[in-house]
Amino acid sequence: MKKVLIITYYWPPAGGAGVQRALKFVKYLPQFGWQPIVLTVQNPDSPVEDKSLAADIPNECKVYKTKSLEPFEIYKKFIGKSKNKKIPADVLLKKENASIKEKLAQWIRINLFIPDAKIGWKYFAVKEGINIVNKENIDIIFSTSPPQTAGLIARSIAEKTNKKWIADFRDPWMEIVYYQNIKRSAFTKFFDAKLEEKVLSSADGIVSISKGLIDLLKTKANNKFCLIPNGYDESDFEEIQQEKNAEFTIAYTGSMSDNRVPYPLLQALKRIIYNDGIKDIKLRIVGRATPRLTGLINKEGLGNYFIFTSFLPHKESTKILQGSDALLLVIDDVPDNEGFLTGKIFEYLGCKKPVFAIGPVNGDANKILQETNSGEMVDYKDNEGAYRLLKQLYEDWKTNTSRFTFKVEQFSRKNLTKKLVQVFEETVK
Repeated sequence: MKKVLIITYYWPPAGGAGVQRALKFVKYLPQFGWQPIVLTVQNPDSPVEDKSLAADIPNECKVYKTKSLEPFEIYKKFIGKSKNKKIPADVLLKKENASIKEKLAQWIRINLFIPDAKIGWKYFAVKEGINIVNKENIDIIFSTSPPQTAGLIARSIAEKTNKKWIADFRDPWMEIVYYQNIKRSAFTKFFDAKLEEKVLSSADGIVSISKGLIDLLKTKANNKFCLIPNGYDESDFEEIQQEKNAEFTIAYTGSMSDNRVPYPLLQALKRIIYNDGIKDIKLRIVGRATPRLTGLINKEGLGNYFIFTSFLPHKESTKILQGSDALLLVIDDVPDNEGFLTGKIFEYLGCKKPVFAIGPVNGDANKILQETNSGEMVDYKDNEGAYRLLKQLYEDWKTNTSRFTFKVEQFSRKNLTKKLVQVFEETVK
């Protein structure tokens, strides 16, 4: 059995979307003749935990963990928070109601930690990674980013061990969403762009989740690119017998940040309730919701139509999705977002429930919805389109009909892992 060293910062018991891609590749790699060897961190700074994800780690997988210098530990001491307090990933980037200390911490975070706040992991990971390559007789290296530090780690290990390396990008580097609305210094951006260039040009192949993101990366490097989107794991979706909900229920799982507030849906909801008199409707938000959303809900008098639940383990949140009548997807409203494909959309495809999506109608996410016939997308300012779609989905629920066929099989995690194995085989031959 051939061996691949997988470098990933996010790994169980850390929870959230960042864990899923590497974990699901690891789960299915042994079925295609590859043994995964994981290099990760001992003390990950993750805002959520999900110990149930460990059940997906196959017996063939070996996991090595190293130390890391985490700036969030310093940050918590600096502002007087308990060391056990979980900090949301975007807390250092918030603008509203930030204290002087928080603003200073933000400046340090975005200008001195290059390419990201996980750079304190690099020294320990490179040292351990070289030992792993020699000890385990590794055939190829695979890194998944963000954090972009993972790519720098893989590059150093590959250079020092003369091994082939595939770099995976779940998000852009310089254009990643949380850098789009903040001001970094000219030196920081210049230095960070140089690191990006080195990683993109040094890898023996680049894998990414969307055509739009690959097109963006192609403007920066001449390399071999392969599109392997995120997907859904069929084993996560149990057959459940469910009675019809008493209310038409739309669910959303994950963080609802300022860039993801579903403004057109809120307007459509207000119209359908107060103009059309439709009251049997609920929106269920599972995860962390920005105060901007909750404040707007209260302002519009919609509080009785929302249910908020904090983060749940993956299996439990999946059951909530399966038990809903439609699913809400919001692509971050930032520039250059046409290639954004969150793991959430593929989890939704696995549920085979209609997707109410808000985002760029010319983007990759909408193309997938159309290709799989799994839902519709409306633009961020298309209040009329949002109302029409909400009314259609409600009427379908009322009449027990569906206009969607959910042709989603190509996005199963097992099939996508097979595609990654083909990249490995072509690279090492």
